Amino acid sequence: MKKWSLLIIVGLALLPLACSRGPEPPVLIQPTDNFELINIPFIWHPSPEATEYLFEIDQYPTFGAPVIAEVLKDTVYSIPSHKYEMFIPGGTYYWHVYAGDGENWGEASETRSFTTSTGGKPSPGVKD
Repeated sequence: MKKWSLLIIVGLALLPLACSRGPEPPVLIQPTDNFELINIPFIWHPSPEATEYLFEIDQYPTFGAPVIAEVLKDTVYSIPSHKYEMFIPGGTYYWHVYAGDGENWGEASETRSFTTSTGGKPSPGVKD
């Protein structure tokens, strides 16, 4: 009987740790990897239990200094035209999304990349 009591106590003590990891990472839908884009929305599937999403774009896949970092309630993001000047013409950028439940952020989604046109604006294109 003591063994079961100890197992139950240990299990209950570990329960908050298992529950504090945040929601599952979102699954990205559009655009697919390596696109050149403009005004094409970034779309991902909703994550169970998520109430918000952290959308990030960075010049580097390590996401040390995101060019765009927006907390959203929706699963779609379009780059506003006034933010185009933040992008280097012909540059490669990376994006991913975190799901949050209001208290914790889960792990990041997969990371995808896109390139900007030589005019500095993200522009539509076809996957290589």
